[in-house]
Amino acid sequence: MAAREWSELALDAGIVAGLVLVVFNAFRKSVLVGENEIRKVQPLWNDQSVQISEIRRVHVPTIESGLWLYTDPDGNPALTIGGGLEAPDELEELVTESVPPAAKITGLGQEEEN
Repeated sequence: MAAREWSELALDAGIVAGLVLVVFNAFRKSVLVGENEIRKVQPLWNDQSVQISEIRRVHVPTIESGLWLYTDPDGNPALTIGGGLEAPDELEELVTESVPPAAKITGLGQEEEN
């Protein structure tokens, strides 16, 4: 009986530790806008990036905060940047100013060319 209780306790501790890591990762993510690429950095996952010169569309969701960056305007996002980041409005402005002039900016209830 004691072995069963210990295994249940170990399972519960493992679940709690996993949740703590997920929450930690969510609060530690950051986005780096460089001269040539935009990189999403998360401590527990692989970094994701997209070359700025390849971005064809930036979508700003109207319901949630974040950005979706597309290299194929009609395909799936090449990089999604979710909410929970510091200064989301400043990040949005920095990204939209960094993309190629021909890239479309969509969302916010309208479509406009940058």
